[in-house]
Amino acid sequence: MKLELELFFYKFISMQNIYYIVLFSLLNILICIGQNKYPKTFFNSPVDIKIAIAGTFGELRSNHFHSGIDIKTKQQKNIPIYAAQSGYVSRIKISSFGFGKALYINHDNNLTTVYAHLENFNEKIANKVLKEHYEQEKFEIDFHLKKGEIPIQKGDIIGFSGNTGSSTAPHLHFEIRDTKTQQIINPMLFGLPILDRTHPIISSILIYHDNRKESIKTKKINHNTYTLEKKVIVEGAFNISVNTFDLLDAAPNKCGVYSTQLYINDSLYYFNQMEKFSFSETKYINSHIDYQYYKKNNEKYQKCFVDLNNELSTYKKSIDQIDLTDGEHKAKIIIKDSYMNTSILAFNILFKEKKMNSISKHKIINSNQVFEYQNNDMAIYIPSKSLYKDYEFTYTKTTDTVSNYPVYKILDDSIPSHKSFVMTIQLDSLEKELRAKTFIAKIDNNQINCIHSKWVEDKIIGKSNSFGAFTIMIDSIKPEITDPQVTTNFIQVKISDQLSGIKEYRGTINKKWVLMEYDFKTNILRYNFDQDPLNKKQTINISVSDLAGNENSMNIDFYR
Repeated sequence: MKLELELFFYKFISMQNIYYIVLFSLLNILICIGQNKYPKTFFNSPVDIKIAIAGTFGELRSNHFHSGIDIKTKQQKNIPIYAAQSGYVSRIKISSFGFGKALYINHDNNLTTVYAHLENFNEKIANKVLKEHYEQEKFEIDFHLKKGEIPIQKGDIIGFSGNTGSSTAPHLHFEIRDTKTQQIINPMLFGLPILDRTHPIISSILIYHDNRKESIKTKKINHNTYTLEKKVIVEGAFNISVNTFDLLDAAPNKCGVYSTQLYINDSLYYFNQMEKFSFSETKYINSHIDYQYYKKNNEKYQKCFVDLNNELSTYKKSIDQIDLTDGEHKAKIIIKDSYMNTSILAFNILFKEKKMNSISKHKIINSNQVFEYQNNDMAIYIPSKSLYKDYEFTYTKTTDTVSNYPVYKILDDSIPSHKSFVMTIQLDSLEKELRAKTFIAKIDNNQINCIHSKWVEDKIIGKSNSFGAFTIMIDSIKPEITDPQVTTNFIQVKISDQLSGIKEYRGTINKKWVLMEYDFKTNILRYNFDQDPLNKKQTINISVSDLAGNENSMNIDFYR
């Protein structure tokens, strides 16, 4: 019903500009009615400072859609974080990567709030976490709690802001989830005190026609209306992508938009809305954007069409291609943020008669079927629906002056893969004692990244979630442990590994396990003293191993 009302009003906008403001305001009221299924007063702000947003829900990130909102904490750690509503702590996860230190609270209305990248927790939660660390003898832990273990009241301090995990600056990552399905819901639909009166920005579009992509910049007419710098002329069926972002009032960050609609001659051709999605869908971002254009130009264009195997649930309307009759047609792209600030790009399209496309003579991968390739030294297995559409298969084997082994190029790294594919390389001549330290490596911009590999007879089998260039690497070098520091509060070292990467680390004092926290961004491995002084000479042993099984250790004597 909402879609029909919206289409009705936009038809009249083009007829009578005098009614534009009135009709547009009425349209926004109707759309807001559809958002009232989310309670607007249930959750409080999780911070007691003015909310400034660094990232919005559904924002385009590397290999995923952003699953919450990022709340700025004035570039500071240890800003108090409050429970947005009463409930109980249902899960605690500590990781070197991802969310870092994260807390999950279940509430009575089948909603869960998530607080991530924390520096630490309140005393009760911190004691529970510390106990779990020592019971498991691991820094990285993930455990669930029962309803009565740690009850939480609305407004309780539950932790403190930080920069743990894959965070690039101190902030709070805040999520709202459906407790049963674990679907993530846009927190900006719940009435949090976020100020946003700024309209989205529409920078440019991509036109896909005649087997090429044409970028056309926009020209701003007023605060929320755009046109194009040049006329669009297409021959045959075509598609459109749009380069757009949102700004909020309290911060300069370029954020994601809430919805995108494409109209041709007042008919809706495409509609995407970032209301909610599942974590299992997040990798579809590589089909949602023009991934190939992004890899080449570092610009993210959002497609106004959906690839064959893109099953993202946020799409409300889409078609494969736009095919029109000869002549001039009107197009309109409408971009909204979560607070219904709206920008419109209106332009004309001159459509010409379709040309015959040349037929490719190359081998085509049917994206809906398993694809297999094999020769004397390489076998490739690509599962069905790994590719979002059909592609030509390409494979080359070349020698490299840097490596003792060939470089195998499978397709191209600008082609996204939704699933991991398997490659099997024949290596008869490799000494058996070296095989445990040998792996398949992906070459990215002259950097070597180990992929999961195993040996079966005289073959090494690797699994990768991205295409590109691969080679064989032997890692016989131990991880490095450097820069030891001892203070009254902590002991720390730096750990690193140049090839296969860090796999495990462990610290013991007087042969008893101690909790060491690893920050991959700084390579620092630290033990914060959490026990009373013994007032005697002690030794901490730090051991580190890499993915190839190489080990190193260091003993540090200290008096405490």
